Amino acid sequence: MVHEHKSTAIRRKEITRAARRLIIKRGAEHVTIRGIAEEVGISEAAIYRHFRSKKDILRLLLDDIEHNLMDDVASEHTGGLTALQTLDAVLRHHLSAIEQRRGIRFQVIAEIISLGDKCLNERASQTVEEYLDCLEQLLSDGIRTGEIRSDTDRRGMAMLLFSIVQGVVNVWALNNYNFDPMTRYEPMWRIVRQGLEMHRPG
Repeated sequence: MVHEHKSTAIRRKEITRAARRLIIKRGAEHVTIRGIAEEVGISEAAIYRHFRSKKDILRLLLDDIEHNLMDDVASEHTGGLTALQTLDAVLRHHLSAIEQRRGIRFQVIAEIISLGDKCLNERASQTVEEYLDCLEQLLSDGIRTGEIRSDTDRRGMAMLLFSIVQGVVNVWALNNYNFDPMTRYEPMWRIVRQGLEMHRPG
């Protein structure tokens, strides 16, 4: 079989995307170099030309997930929305059909953590902390503009918002994505929004 020659950057992206797909299909513990090679349609030797081990692939995958998560938040933040609207848009995005096709990033993170590798766990923790920082910044923006209550525990609320998305993603995945995740997300968001909103005397 003759394989098309591709640049290192393109091939590395293909390999990390294949690892993501396999994690969703089978779980991180079942991802192997052979499985990734078969998913991409190249030899195992070709994988090793770009990565020394499966751990290196998963580390790059976490880097890619973090980069995309931050881009998502930044994109919604510059969309002319209020802080609460931006928070809602960010969380909805991570439960969207687009996100399902990409491979449910929060599920991938959880699967990688389940492997119990210290270095990978530290990298996954860094990714989650960066995401929490972004949510906390959005909350700070809302407090500054008077949209969100000034007594809001920003880190605690960021953790709660993350937990809502992670919880919905987990239930969604366990049910083979056979329901609309917004039906689970929206009631929880309404409760959170009511607690966050600054209510002014009429």
